[in-house]
Amino acid sequence: MSKIDINQRIPLTILETGLKTYLEGNYNAAYLKEQLAFEYSGENRVAKALSFVNKTILRNPLNSSLLENKQAILNALKHKGDRSIILIALLNSSYPFAFDILNAFAKYFQVQEFVSTKLIMKEAISKYGSNRSTENALYSVIPMFLEAGIFHRIKPGLYQAKEKIATHSQIAQDLYRQSFLTNIPLLENSDILIFEPYLKLIEVLD
Repeated sequence: MSKIDINQRIPLTILETGLKTYLEGNYNAAYLKEQLAFEYSGENRVAKALSFVNKTILRNPLNSSLLENKQAILNALKHKGDRSIILIALLNSSYPFAFDILNAFAKYFQVQEFVSTKLIMKEAISKYGSNRSTENALYSVIPMFLEAGIFHRIKPGLYQAKEKIATHSQIAQDLYRQSFLTNIPLLENSDILIFEPYLKLIEVLD
């Protein structure tokens, strides 16, 4: 059974703070822990949340790209769409479960306007098993996708497609594409890559 490794939502604002300070060379785990303490009660939950942030920022599979494009990323974070795409790219690169869930949403949204939690849960269970961990993880990552503005929640358990997220920077587009290839590397040189629903969630602006 595939590993999940996610059991609580992390606000994208805190991930953004972690990313900015990392790129600027002053990453401060103690400060991030203080911020997380405003979100969660209990030392154990705060510690787990910090571990989540550390993995996403410090030990990300896209780390070399982050370090090679520090200023470009810092500039891109000033734009709402680019910021959302960069942070989701980092999340999905570090946690295959998050990628699988967004990829499932993307595939369904390509053929229908509304998608239910029940439908996505079936996708998750098929790969990760029917257990409490799968359910907890699903309800951890969906709010992060909502915060990023990737789709709407119409009512509890029902989500609606929205306009593609506009990106202005090449680095945001590159990181998002890399987040796909980190999870499905066999398609790197494939002609069908451009048709992948996951990649069609973003709109490239000049």
